[in-house]
This record gives sequence, C-alpha cells and structure tokens, in this order.
Amino acid sequence: MVPTSPSEYVLGHSAAELRRLIEQAAFFGDLTAEVFRRAGLEPGMSVLDVGCGAGDVAFLAASLVGPDGRVKGIDRAAEAVAVARERAEQAEAEKVTFEVGDAATFTSSETFDAVVGRLVLPYQPNPAAVLRHLASLVRDGGIVAFHECDLSSAVTKPEVPLFSRLVGYVIETYRRANLEANMGSRLHSAFRDAGLPAPQMIAAARIESGPQSPAYLAVARVVESAAPMMERLGVATAADLELDTIEERLRDAVVRADAVVFMPMFVGAWARVTR
Repeated sequence: MVPTSPSEYVLGHSAAELRRLIEQAAFFGDLTAEVFRRAGLEPGMSVLDVGCGAGDVAFLAASLVGPDGRVKGIDRAAEAVAVARERAEQAEAEKVTFEVGDAATFTSSETFDAVVGRLVLPYQPNPAAVLRHLASLVRDGGIVAFHECDLSSAVTKPEVPLFSRLVGYVIETYRRANLEANMGSRLHSAFRDAGLPAPQMIAAARIESGPQSPAYLAVARVVESAAPMMERLGVATAADLELDTIEERLRDAVVRADAVVFMPMFVGAWARVTR
C-alpha cells in the first residue's frame, strides 16, 4: 500500500474535479441550503466558507446573507480558488471573495458571524481541532455549521451489484487513505470534542430512479475523480472501473432492476459559539 497524507484530498484538484464539484453543488445544493437556513444564516451576516472549492457553498451562503452580507471562501488548493474568483467576477458578486488558506491554520483580523463548510472535515487529520480553531474566528453567539455525508449509506433497492461495487471502491479508497467516509455520523462527537455545544442536526438524502436521473452521472464523476487514487492505493485498476461507460452501465442496470437509488445521506450539524 502506498502511504498517503491523512489530509490528502482523494478526488484531486484537476479541472475535471472542479467541474464535478459545480455539478455536485447543483445536485445537493438544496439540502445544504436547508441546513444553513435552519442554522440561522440571515441577511447582513459575515460568513467564512472553509474548503470552498469552486465557490458554490460561498455563493449559496451569499444568497442567504444578501447584499448587506459578505462571504469569504478559503481553500488550500490555488487551482480551486482561481476558478472561484473567476466565477465571482463573472457573477459580479463583489461581496464574495476567495483566498488560498487552510481551515486548520487560517487567521483573520475580522470576526465572522458564521463559519460553514460542506464535505470538508473528512480531509482534516483532526476534525475536532479544526472546528475548535474555526470557532475562535466566530463572534460570541455566532454559528458553526457543517454539512457532511455518510458514504456507506448509499444503496440501491433492490441491490444493483454494479452500484454496490462502485460505492465499495470509493469507501475502500477513503479507508486506505486514512480518511473518514462517514463524517456525517461523526459530526456530533466532533462538535463536542471541539468544545462546542451539542449541535442541532438534520439528515436528508436524494432518492433517484428511472433513466433520466442525474444520479448515474454523479456517481460516475466521483469514481472518475477518485480513480487515480484508487490505482495508487491498489483498490481498483482502470480495467476494473471501465471509466468510459460507468454512467450508461449504471443507468442500464438500475433501470433493468427497476431499482431506487438512495444517494449518500447528508447530515447537517450546527451550534452557536458560547464563551
């Protein structure tokens, strides 16, 4: 087995992966919006989005805090920040800014009303320590809100072996890379270990079926992005994956079985900072 950094991002930062993140945001964005609304994001707030990627969570937060609010997104990948800045410029979103920064070490002269993130904590060596640090950047009474998933909850009913195999490859890749594939279930303990109050939590999942579902493309894109790491860690080869036909093979198999696809459960957790 080839060792990896505990914080290594399994899916990489290629142009294709950044496009996948934008597609993913459209697929799961309404679930994240519900978490942020429940957490208390409202007009006029200042928000820090950590692990911003191509910027979609920051743009979502900006839609909730309105023109009197502001959002700063940080990501340790310069490639992602460059794409996010370009998108902000195209959208003329002057109150949404981006910079290169690591969630574990980022400092700021300003105090934020909220810090948020989606699919970020699995890539931190110590999620609780990161949450503790981020909470220090939030004003007293401010919000810490994260949205994470449990990959092992992704199933089909009845079982479609191809779907199960692909999900299994991704989960095993996370395991061998020393990453948490089920961070959603760990959010409560991570918040408490960070010294935060027990979070309020909610879970939701996309449930898909039929030939027109975007789920097949979503799964194919994740596997494509993870494929280099899968090979590196000895989980699966390009021949095992047959990348060029995953979407169509998965669609055919699900439709043939008249199955329902339960995409990974997303768990939202949020708490107010108290000092």
